[in-house]
Amino acid sequence: MTQLILSGDDQLTVPVVISIAEGLGYTATTPSEGSIKLERGSLHKTLWLGAMAGKGFHISFTFAIGVDQYGNTWLRFDEKGGLGAVKGGAIGYAKSKSAFEEFVAAVRAQTSERGILIGEQ
Repeated sequence: MTQLILSGDDQLTVPVVISIAEGLGYTATTPSEGSIKLERGSLHKTLWLGAMAGKGFHISFTFAIGVDQYGNTWLRFDEKGGLGAVKGGAIGYAKSKSAFEEFVAAVRAQTSERGILIGEQ
């Protein structure tokens, strides 16, 4: 599990993270308080073709959001939430893992460039 700490409360930082996700082709939803679900691709196409769905391969994961005692936002990314293996076997798992790592790296890089990344655990 990766946890990034961003300067500022979630009202300021979450829109930045959602913007990064949208730049990578994800649609963001808030399935429950304190988390955001990201999805891209076609679930129907993926269930039909599995990992052979190409760029349309459905990827979905949820990450947790909170504010620490200092008023900074923490983001917890848990790779296990992707479940790509269920949808596309070993190839689907690899695609999901790669997409997850790409997203976390993009958040890390872009929040650092903006000067709001203050830590990682």
